[in-house]
Amino acid sequence: MTEMTALFTGEHYLAIVLIVILIFILKGRSILSERVHQGSFWLTVGVCALLIVQDILEKYAQLDPGRRTLRLMTSIAGYSLRPVAVLGFLLVIWPAGRKKWFLWIPVIVNAALYYTALFSPLTFFFDEEYSFNRGPLGYTMFIVCIGYLVLILLAIHLRFRDRRAGDTLMIYSCALGCIGSMIVDVLMDELTVLPCVLISVLTFYHFLRTQDMDHDPLTQLWNRMTFYDDCRNLRGAVSAAASIDMNGLKRINDELGHDAGDRALISIGRVLGEIREKGILPYRIGGDEFMILFLQTEENHAAQIVQGIQREIWRIGLSAAVGFAAKTENESVDELIRISDQRMYEDKSAYYMQHDRRRKA
Repeated sequence: MTEMTALFTGEHYLAIVLIVILIFILKGRSILSERVHQGSFWLTVGVCALLIVQDILEKYAQLDPGRRTLRLMTSIAGYSLRPVAVLGFLLVIWPAGRKKWFLWIPVIVNAALYYTALFSPLTFFFDEEYSFNRGPLGYTMFIVCIGYLVLILLAIHLRFRDRRAGDTLMIYSCALGCIGSMIVDVLMDELTVLPCVLISVLTFYHFLRTQDMDHDPLTQLWNRMTFYDDCRNLRGAVSAAASIDMNGLKRINDELGHDAGDRALISIGRVLGEIREKGILPYRIGGDEFMILFLQTEENHAAQIVQGIQREIWRIGLSAAVGFAAKTENESVDELIRISDQRMYEDKSAYYMQHDRRRKA
């Protein structure tokens, strides 16, 4: 019992603490805007918990040659479950809507290979002195884990390529840290990857919650709070701004209902969100008001983008007033936004004057 207690409270203490924290977080909150299935989080946490138990039992079995069968079974379980823990992190990151069933194939093949240790030295075996030895396919588990971690880096790029680099840097760092831990595991035959995977999952959960706070829940554009932060933090890089205000939202709400109004706002948000160029940041400020900040963008190019947005809004059957302003050398960001707002209001007034004339005609 003393041996088991020492193993339990020793090297796995950090992983146990992280599992407890994640359990409380996952039970207490849900992820909303990113539509992440929480089963992927629970898969990672559950498998990591099983791996801790497995590693403790395996080390316990190592102490006595009479526990050979226990050591064999726990070793097979460990080599089979480790890639599943990394796969859980990959499933958490994997872009929504993309097929994922094929991601399970490597862990199934890996488990089948390691279960051959029951009758073959293909992956590993214990010699007469009870020492562990790898077979010709003994590194399969590590190869599968490294492959999953490379896919995690790819998935981060696919899923968050439209986010600012600083927001995703910590997720990339976590994935690279997991790759480093797998290399340590190969060299030292330890289980250092568990804390790295758990920290990565916890960090990603925090990332999603932060994104929820930074984004408008209806359109998924950056929100007013983020707009003010960017105006302050990026003022040296802002070269132009566009103010966009939807026309006719009240009429849609009154005649068709607020659900129709929300769908209209979502459509405009989608038009703005499809701008994938670097240095172009779209926001929903509130109600039917939107803003775009252009960072170090040439004036003519920025103006063409704004004109294209207005045409696309018209194409989908909606209307928006637009104001655009390019920053002069001594002009502040606040002054730039004031000018773009003023031009937007002028455009809106012209729209309603024309609209009223048509109604009277």
